[in-house]
Amino acid sequence: MLHSSARRPILAVPAALLAVAMITGCSEDEKATPDPAPTPIASLNTVEMELPRIEFCQLVPESAVEDAVGGKPASDSSYGNGDEVEMAGVGKDVVHEIGCSWTGDDGTTARAWVFARPVNTAFARTVIASGRKTEGCRTVAGPPYGKPAATQLCTTADGKQRLRHAGLFGQTWLTCELATTKANEAELRDRADAWCSEVANALNTAR
Repeated sequence: MLHSSARRPILAVPAALLAVAMITGCSEDEKATPDPAPTPIASLNTVEMELPRIEFCQLVPESAVEDAVGGKPASDSSYGNGDEVEMAGVGKDVVHEIGCSWTGDDGTTARAWVFARPVNTAFARTVIASGRKTEGCRTVAGPPYGKPAATQLCTTADGKQRLRHAGLFGQTWLTCELATTKANEAELRDRADAWCSEVANALNTAR
């Protein structure tokens, strides 16, 4: 991010009813069905959600990516558990995550990743505590993205504002973020919340 049937008698339909049905059908077909709005993070049933630790990039809807980065992405990348990845401020390192990122024409970047190993509540709390020490970042109030969870607002080295949601869903630690120079904090929050909600729903198998 497939039988045999008994024959049934064909019933005659009065011409007047058939005409009404045809008119009604045409009318309904002509109405454009609006795309459903993303589920707000605050409305996610994080207790019931089941997120597997798998390669999930292909499960994320293209529309969610385009809404996040402001159009079709100019580039994208993905990595798996055990891959060597360039890490900001660290250089190349072997990761134990599964993740992906998309970047728009204006440099806006949407990312998401899951830890490859199962995570318990105690370890999740150490991850949250460690995140508080990240330079240029502060923990801010935000809707619960799993339990426990944390929301973090950062200014990156290249001048972007980055909003990150991270939390524990069952035994899966999911992190999701949006970074841009093209939005104020309120706009960034709205776009990041919608993006991270879409990512969680794309991974959720309990539907």
